[in-house]
Amino acid sequence: MNVEKEKSRALRKEKEMNKAKKSLDKYNLDEKYRFLHDMISDFFVELLKADLENLSSGNLSKISLAAKWCPSVDSSYDKATLICESIARKMFPKESHSGI
Repeated sequence: MNVEKEKSRALRKEKEMNKAKKSLDKYNLDEKYRFLHDMISDFFVELLKADLENLSSGNLSKISLAAKWCPSVDSSYDKATLICESIARKMFPKESHSGI
């Protein structure tokens, strides 16, 4: 039974990798898809940054629902689009964490 579980797990991982590769290829090759992907991730980043500022300043009534509707890491949608990585890279650019 353990062997079957391992085979299933490996097959699932392979499918996930194929989805990610397909998404990356589409992003790199399809200008319209890339534009849409970037606009969506920019939109979430803008809202999430504003929410963090509102949270810090105590303006809780001005916090949007962006965090609620932002795609979840490892969700099927994220695995097919890699949008969470895009949002994370824009929220926390490498340059802003020079100590890491």
